[in-house]
Amino acid sequence: MNRFFVTGSTGVVGSAIVAQLCTHGDTEFQLLIRAKDQQDLARRRAVMLRFWDIPAESELASRITALQGDVTLPQFGLAAETYQQVASGTTHIVHSAAIVKMNLPLKEARHSAVTSIRSVLALAEKCHEHRTLQKVDIVSTVGVSGLTPGLMPELPMLNVEKFHNSYEASKSEAERYVLSHQGGLPVTLHRPSMVVGNAETGKIIHFQVFYHLCEFLSGRHTRGLIPATGDVCLDTIPVDYVAKAIAYSALHGDETKGRIFHLCSGPKDAIPVSQLVTVIGEAFGGKSLRPPRAIPASLFRRALAVMAWFAGEYEKKGLGNLPIFLDYLAFPQQFSNEQSNKFFTRVEISLPKPANYLSTILKYYLAAKR
Repeated sequence: MNRFFVTGSTGVVGSAIVAQLCTHGDTEFQLLIRAKDQQDLARRRAVMLRFWDIPAESELASRITALQGDVTLPQFGLAAETYQQVASGTTHIVHSAAIVKMNLPLKEARHSAVTSIRSVLALAEKCHEHRTLQKVDIVSTVGVSGLTPGLMPELPMLNVEKFHNSYEASKSEAERYVLSHQGGLPVTLHRPSMVVGNAETGKIIHFQVFYHLCEFLSGRHTRGLIPATGDVCLDTIPVDYVAKAIAYSALHGDETKGRIFHLCSGPKDAIPVSQLVTVIGEAFGGKSLRPPRAIPASLFRRALAVMAWFAGEYEKKGLGNLPIFLDYLAFPQQFSNEQSNKFFTRVEISLPKPANYLSTILKYYLAAKR
């Protein structure tokens, strides 16, 4: 029986990976969950079971164990006996835990990303010593390319020095640590782009960066103004595609170990921001919402101070995060996915096109916000 140790199972990517792996029989799960106490741990497990539509008294639920811990602590903060049990019985490790905040102080971001990677590889080594380990899958990000111009290759990025923010910088450092310390471990790195909801249903456990960006590009909170973006494109990827790819990678280690996969739309299918604005307008209000007015980005930045002066407390908080999005929209980036797409197409995991799912995920978002 496969026995998975999963970090980040309550997050966007991790929750989808667990859901996907649940479709494979004879699998047990040990989910590392940050909780205040055992009562809180039980509550959070119950929330996740409902999200996965798994009856609490079912046989499948009995194979899902929640462990109270923290990826940034030595041995994840687990009791010595528990850690030993995990190390001696785990066959697969999936590390998807991450703090997806772009503006953390670098020291704090590094503590989250790099310390957790060290703990994950240390556990992998222990499992390897017990001869139980079959695979380690680590979720990184295409953001490790930072401000590198041109098409990002599906290769190690070891010499990137400039980044948009501390999140990218810390994930880059974590990835470099993996590449230099993985040794003979069966490791695969996965680099998703901007993750959005399920391509068919829109379902997602948390609304993250893409949805905040859509609110921004709707113009609803910026008095109808948005920055002109020229021919900049946005690379998005549905969470179900990411989950299917990582689940396949985990269960077919002989085919995937040592590889780096780009889980993204790629340069051919990344959506132009100008086109995304039109889709957002149709979803958010159609004819009842006036199209936002695009002005030069430099002028928009100066206008932010004026907007903040007249904004309420809630809007001020949102306006304060806009420079993060402006940095992304000002720097054209493309991520190669040719080899990854070819690999997953061969095993019948098809890459959805944004035109076929953007309306669906926005409809789900707006329904959830009502």
